[in-house]
Amino acid sequence: MGTMQRLVVGIDGGATTSHGVAVDATGAVCAMAHAGSLSFFGSSLAETRRNLSRLKAALPPVTDVENFVVSSAALFDEATPDQKEMLCLGILPLERTRLLSDCQSALFGATLGQPGLLVISGTGSISVAQNADSKIVKVGGWGHLLGDEGSAYWIASEAIKAAIAAATGLGPATTLGESVCGFFKVRSLEDLIPVLHHPHFTKEKLAALARHLTGTVASADSVLQTIFTRAGCELARQALAAAKLCNLRLDPIPLYLVGRVIEKNSLVRDSFLATIRREINVAITPPKLSPPLGAAALALVDSGITLTDDVVTRLASSFQKFAVAGDD
Repeated sequence: MGTMQRLVVGIDGGATTSHGVAVDATGAVCAMAHAGSLSFFGSSLAETRRNLSRLKAALPPVTDVENFVVSSAALFDEATPDQKEMLCLGILPLERTRLLSDCQSALFGATLGQPGLLVISGTGSISVAQNADSKIVKVGGWGHLLGDEGSAYWIASEAIKAAIAAATGLGPATTLGESVCGFFKVRSLEDLIPVLHHPHFTKEKLAALARHLTGTVASADSVLQTIFTRAGCELARQALAAAKLCNLRLDPIPLYLVGRVIEKNSLVRDSFLATIRREINVAITPPKLSPPLGAAALALVDSGITLTDDVVTRLASSFQKFAVAGDD
């Protein structure tokens, strides 16, 4: 009779999309799933629970999984018992589930517990530093109402404000008005008001405008270029504050960049690097594991499995093969 395969599940619950992976004790990915946001403060709790249920349904049965590590963009740190119950009760076994911040799983995936500086800029933004004493400092991550400077949401919001300023004579001329109206399929900027204030309009829909602007002719607009440059500077300010508060003294400091904005927008990234390098010496370092695999790696550790080089390599390679196979 064969031995039952040991499985763990890691879920990266972002502000826009969530990704789950099931891996065995050797680090091999055996299942993958995708759903919407798990940010239960940014989206409705009912919707985030539905998304978690969708992930659960696409992954191996709960009875076959030793441990679950679920991250959420709604959190700064480990969840309280009430928060874990609020999101997971009736979906995942609470006694075998760990709920924490998505930046914690992303940091662990990038560094595997080693000192470094992580900058995340997707729908939202946050910088996380960890020093040689395992002290972790987070700067940013306050959400779209209180911060998220340099994020996709921030860029989109600034672009709309610039378009309005140009149309009302309060700012420089720009083509952003046409681009914004085209994206939202409205005839005028005034028509944006009912769209943006509709009860079902989400911050993710606004953040999607930033990706649209990056890939259109509007990206050549000088006003938009200035917004992109400012975004990079804002991200650098956060990162520098995190490194200073953490007393991160490495030279150079390993720097990990995660998220569509900082990874894909060259103007944002170049501005960020130029600003941060005026203050500290950094070396851009590829994350050892992606955020979903960071959550899975934490689940492996929680199950008493050592993250050897072979396990880490197998996590990364099997994840890539699984993702490619899923695109066929």
